[in-house]
Parts: sequence; structure tokens; C-alpha cells
Amino acid sequence: METRVRSVLDAPHGRRFSRTPMVAGRGPTLPETPLARERRLLRQMADNPRLAHRIEHGVLPQWMNVARERREREVAAMNAAPPSPTPPQTPIPPHRARARGRHRAPSRWGRRALLHEVLSVLGVMIAPVIGAFP
Repeated sequence: METRVRSVLDAPHGRRFSRTPMVAGRGPTLPETPLARERRLLRQMADNPRLAHRIEHGVLPQWMNVARERREREVAAMNAAPPSPTPPQTPIPPHRARARGRHRAPSRWGRRALLHEVLSVLGVMIAPVIGAFP
């Protein structure tokens, strides 16, 4: 067995594995049509229970057929019924939010820090005038 493996691995690329020879008496055949292939496969799998269920009930599940028929009935009923008179409605103007330059809203902490600094500077400037510090 080891010699067989070695002979396969030593063979040049493209000649490592043997190709199945053509059966004597059969020439090249035309490609199968999808319908002919399906019929051939159905003959081969005649005893398969899933295939028997498919042949009996169809390709699609029953609920899909029921849903399709229900949708068709609803569309037919909508088309057959006269449209009910509806009072004209005034269009509602869309709400326009204020556009922000950034994705996130600015932090409130930045405003508070700025306010604190401004008040501190004002306090330092006013304190000598009112005589708060001797």
C-alpha cells in the first residue's frame, strides 16, 4: 500500500489519479435536460417515502398554497368592493428637529465648568472693590 501512495505522490501533476475509462460501445452523450434528469432520478428513487410525499402533495408545503389563495381572495375582495368615501385629510407637516453638528449632544459638564471659571474670575475682580478680603 505504501508503494501505491508513493507512486501517486511522485506522479506529475495532472496524472496522479486515473480517470475512469469510457464504457465500450457508448460514445459521448449530449448533456441531459433538467426535465430528463428529474425524470431519471424519480425513477431511481421510486421507493423513497419523502419522494412519495412530494409526488402526492406537490413541491410546496400545503400552508404555502393556502396562504397564496388567501392573499388572492383578499386582493379580489379589495378590487371588487367600491372604495368607501373618506373625507380629505390635511397633510401633517413633518416635525423638523434642530440639526446638530455632531452625532452626540454636547456635554453639560463643559457648560458648568465654563460657568464656574467665569464666576471665579468675576469674584476675583469684584472682591478688592467691595473689600471682601483685607
